Amino acid sequence: MDVWNLILYVVASLLALKSLASLMSHHKKVVVQQLAIEYTQEMTPQGKKAASGQAPDPQADLSPADQNASAA
Repeated sequence: MDVWNLILYVVASLLALKSLASLMSHHKKVVVQQLAIEYTQEMTPQGKKAASGQAPDPQADLSPADQNASAA
């Protein structure tokens, strides 16, 4: 029985590490995307921003899963 507990523990640990790596890579992707949006907004001249005077929503082009992840 101890062997099965060890195997279960190893499998659970590997799944947890895989999940953590996936979460971290997704977070990095979202952060880089947000920084790119902010950088392009800073680089545009003041007169060439949105015609209505409102800045575009940086999360408008994100999928719903990305919006939920960035809100957390």
